[in-house]
Amino acid sequence: MNIMSWCKVRFLSVFLGVLFLFSCSLMHECNARELDKVGDGDVIVEWLGHGSFLFISTDGKRILLDPWLSTNPRCPGKYRKKGGFEKVDIILWTHGHVDHFMLDDAKALVEQYNPKIIAPWELNFFIKSEIPEANCQIFTLGNKGSSAEVDGIQITMTEASHSAGAQLTGFEGKNRFVGEAVGYILGFKNGLKIYHAGDTALMGDMKTIIGDFYKPHVSILPIGGVFTMGSEEAAHACKLLQSPIVIPEHYGTFPVLEQTADKFSQLVGEKCPGSKAIVLEPGQPLVINQTMIFPAQQ
Repeated sequence: MNIMSWCKVRFLSVFLGVLFLFSCSLMHECNARELDKVGDGDVIVEWLGHGSFLFISTDGKRILLDPWLSTNPRCPGKYRKKGGFEKVDIILWTHGHVDHFMLDDAKALVEQYNPKIIAPWELNFFIKSEIPEANCQIFTLGNKGSSAEVDGIQITMTEASHSAGAQLTGFEGKNRFVGEAVGYILGFKNGLKIYHAGDTALMGDMKTIIGDFYKPHVSILPIGGVFTMGSEEAAHACKLLQSPIVIPEHYGTFPVLEQTADKFSQLVGEKCPGSKAIVLEPGQPLVINQTMIFPAQQ
């Protein structure tokens, strides 16, 4: 074999090898990862507008996440009233921005329900300094990467790529550093895992840590742009996470944000057919169970 023929054979073998690896990569990306089983029982997810959510566990525990209530234009009116929630067992805060953590709302919720409070380390201490009676779980779950069982719910604090100051008197008031932004994964007794990304940009952790390791069945993602990732980035996040159900949030609240989830839903259908985008209306409860997560197995 002369040198020219050898080079052609060598090039062809390398090319076929690269093509094979690329095909395997595509197959891996398109095939949904194996998820943990989900047992009996319903978990209820209710969007309260913007980044605020109410979760009700299989045994009736009520968890609020980033409850921005009094001045949230999309919060259902019943939740703005005193005693609007039947009870609140746990409150999770992702960061200190005024559209997620409002001190007056926090004081009212603590006074009415005395919930267990979970937040990033510095924000937790800030809450305790402003509301001394707050039941802050500072030494139970206090920073990114940690997990703890609280009232039968496995809660993991995850990374989020976002800033995190507290605006103590609204948008025109002084800004105070209260720690970094986070997301959360909630693991319920029936095995269901829900990932709430918090305010975040698209990031590699969504695949390598949250997707590959924690494997959430449901992912709740911001899509509004300007302050967080937009629809295109969020749709790509769905490819990384591979959750069967994805729920958009953090849009339509202010004129500068994306006003609908139409683009996101379309992109998810095109780019990540293994995921189903479910668009909620504020105050509309969504019941999630094993039938919804694994419909083909029922």
